[in-house]
Amino acid sequence: MRLDFNIVITTNGPGEMAAWVQPMINEIRSTLPHARILIALVPCPHSSGYEEQFSNRFFGATVLSPKDTVQFILTGNLPAHVILARHGVILHLGGDQLFSVCLGWRTHFPVTVYTEKLAQWKSRVTRYYLRDEALETRHKVAIPDHKLMVVGDLMADAVTASHPSLDIRQKLNLRMDAPVVSLLPGSKPIKVLHSTAWMLRIVDELSLLMPQVQFILPQSPFTPLSQLRQAVQDEKLVALLDGVPGKVVHDRNSTSLITPQGNKIQIVPPNWHYNALQVSDLSITLPGTNTAELAVLGVPMVVVLPLQRPELIPLDGLPGLIGRLPLLGGSLKRAMVNWKLKQMKYISLPNQKAGQLIVPELVGNFSAEAVAQQAYELLIQPYARREMAMRLRELMCTRHAASRILMDLVEILHQHDPRMSHLIPYQQEVSPDLPHDSDSTSSGFTQPTAD
Repeated sequence: MRLDFNIVITTNGPGEMAAWVQPMINEIRSTLPHARILIALVPCPHSSGYEEQFSNRFFGATVLSPKDTVQFILTGNLPAHVILARHGVILHLGGDQLFSVCLGWRTHFPVTVYTEKLAQWKSRVTRYYLRDEALETRHKVAIPDHKLMVVGDLMADAVTASHPSLDIRQKLNLRMDAPVVSLLPGSKPIKVLHSTAWMLRIVDELSLLMPQVQFILPQSPFTPLSQLRQAVQDEKLVALLDGVPGKVVHDRNSTSLITPQGNKIQIVPPNWHYNALQVSDLSITLPGTNTAELAVLGVPMVVVLPLQRPELIPLDGLPGLIGRLPLLGGSLKRAMVNWKLKQMKYISLPNQKAGQLIVPELVGNFSAEAVAQQAYELLIQPYARREMAMRLRELMCTRHAASRILMDLVEILHQHDPRMSHLIPYQQEVSPDLPHDSDSTSSGFTQPTAD
């Protein structure tokens, strides 16, 4: 007898959806196709508002909105379209871990957590999945060994290009004899709206230093074109970081942003996001998930965090709430942002993971000209970029985390209810030292479409 079961994935923002949820769902679909996947979105100040639409479109999974998730926790009531099996497991892939614990309490499902930071609610969580041994060592102080499992980096499973670099350049009409610089203003609305016009100024400044540079902006699936248009045409947004306005121009084969100096930034559709990153000779990016994705692909980068308006930087939890207070909120938030940055040695994920400076970081009140100069110095040093690319790939090489997590979820389901023994044949051994080539269990976004 085969029992129905749910794998309930809790998550929140765009970065977690693309980097963690996507490879996990791909693995579940290919290995346990009869599993009922339920994505429970949880409240998050950094959400784009497009997470539910993204889940339905790309994952084909049943989705609970943040409001539905909270209502279910509080009342036990589910929307009519959601059918919950009597058996299942909770897999936390982003957001406040409290929501996952509460869902476990409501459903009586065991709770598991994938985390790159703190492991919380240890008495309520069955297993913590960790990226590397360093995190395991840090957590062993407070958490029993049997609850900790090193699985690798889920993000490495998510990031894969589907075409050879030569084909990608041809498809995007990029010349072979000129460098490509990608611009990554992030996927959260607050980042996109405040930084895109400033990045256009960087484009104009870098073009003065190296006129042959080609620019692309890989569009996040969480960023509609209307948001990019607003970011470069709203006068107040353009002025926030001393940016420049831009025009959105459509031609037969592509959509682009055009700067005041006439420089063109091709907007690459979301389904070619990783392909576009792969052909980048250099990327200029804000901190966040993007920095780890670039590292997996071995793309050199300049990571920038302008602090002309520190009160605009989103903060989690209580600091974020304090920052919204009238009158004093802005001043208090500026102080908290400055304090938090002083506690962080590095702002990019690869530098944090390495514990040393691998990619350059610019933090503070600096100009677009300074970013352009830093980018120019890297572009004229191909050997420095090649060394940086090699170090990044070596740092982020551990793939197949999704497979390890799924095997353990199957074991936990069986332990929770021995009648789930029909799942055991799906368990297969995965060597702890796997090759780190371009193969992945995740198919990613592969089919190009017109925007």
